Amino acid sequence: MRNVLVCALLLCLAACTQKGWMDRLATPEEQQTAIDTAQAFRDGDVDKIAPLTEPQLKGDLQRASVEIRPVLERAKGPFSIDTINVVRQSGGPTTKTFTLQAGSDSKWALVEIVFRGAPGSLRLAGFHAWPASSDPSKLNDFNIGQRGFLGYVWLLLMFACVALCLTAVALIWRRPWLKRRWLWTLGSLVGFTGFGLNWSTGAWAILFVNVSLLGAGATKAGPLSPWILTFAIPVVAIIVILRFARVRHVQVGAD
Repeated sequence: MRNVLVCALLLCLAACTQKGWMDRLATPEEQQTAIDTAQAFRDGDVDKIAPLTEPQLKGDLQRASVEIRPVLERAKGPFSIDTINVVRQSGGPTTKTFTLQAGSDSKWALVEIVFRGAPGSLRLAGFHAWPASSDPSKLNDFNIGQRGFLGYVWLLLMFACVALCLTAVALIWRRPWLKRRWLWTLGSLVGFTGFGLNWSTGAWAILFVNVSLLGAGATKAGPLSPWILTFAIPVVAIIVILRFARVRHVQVGAD
C-alpha cells in the first residue's frame, strides 16, 4: 500500500511540474486559444479562426482548413497540449508553437499551431496536422530491450561511468594521502566529452562539448521527444583511481 501511495505522489508531482512549466511558457488563456483553434479546424469553423489569424495567412485559411480537416476528424476526443516551444526575438515578435494531440485506439492526430506577435496579442501564423496510428505520447517510451545488444552495452557503459565517479569520491574521502580533496571531489563527480544515443532511432553521436554529472544522463525534451542517453568520460575519477592503485601497489611492495 505504501508503494502505491508513493507512486501516486510521484505521478502527481510530475504532472504538477509539467503543468507549471507550461504555465510559465504560455498563459492559460493562450493554451485554451490553441485548443479552441485546433477544435475549430476540426469543425471546419474558419470564421472563428479568421479574427485571430495574421493578414497574410487569411487568404489560405479556407483551403488549408479543407486539407487538414479529414486528418483531425478521424481523431475523436478532446485536444490536449503536449509541448510548448517559445522563441523570443530581441526587439521582435514572440513565437509560440503548440503541439496538441487527440484520438483513441488506432486513430490519432497531431496538430502544430504557431502563434506570433506581442504577448497578449498573438496571431495565428501557421498550422500543420498529421495522422498517427497510436498514442503519440507513447511512441518514444523507454523500452529497455528496444535497442538490443547496443542498448545493453550503452546502459552498461553509463553504469560504469557512474560507478567510477562514486568510487573515486569514496577513495578521496577514505584515504588521507590526497591533498585538496574538495577539488578532486568536484572533478570526480563529472565526466567530460562523451557520447549520446537516441533510444528511439538508435542514432548516436560524439559530444565534444559536454559535461555530465556522475558521467551519465538521460533526458527527454517533451512527451513527444525521444529519450537521449549519454555517458561522458570521468577523466578525473579515473586519475584518482589510478593514483590510489599506484599508492596501494607501493605500500604492498614496501610490506
